[in-house]
Amino acid sequence: MRLTRQNGFTLVELIIVMVVLGILAAIAVPRMGNTISSSEEASEDAVIAALKSAAEVYAMDQVVANSVKSYPSNPFDEMDKVPKGYGNDVVDEDGEWAFADQENGTGRIIHQRNDNTKYRWTYTYSTGEIGDRVVY
Repeated sequence: MRLTRQNGFTLVELIIVMVVLGILAAIAVPRMGNTISSSEEASEDAVIAALKSAAEVYAMDQVVANSVKSYPSNPFDEMDKVPKGYGNDVVDEDGEWAFADQENGTGRIIHQRNDNTKYRWTYTYSTGEIGDRVVY
């Protein structure tokens, strides 16, 4: 008499694997969300640093040309490469950047993240200073 052996997994083994995968997913998903958020913040910091640098380079060029230090009215215009999504004075899509003039000698730099949260920074024309990130 020949005994046959069945190949495959038992129901208990499959349930254990599903439980382990569920636990891993419960741990990984929140961490992935935090990683995405921190990467967007790092990307914003890089763009703001590039804007500060572009404004300072422009100001130094003005000192050499006119002996007067002045800053650009829109720092995006002085960047070698503008960030992807820049172009309007309003942000209404994920990843967009905008610059909006204000009447009191300042402008607003605005960015919309992938979770539809908008952040803004103030830009002072007279000093070239860019303020801190604020939820918009």
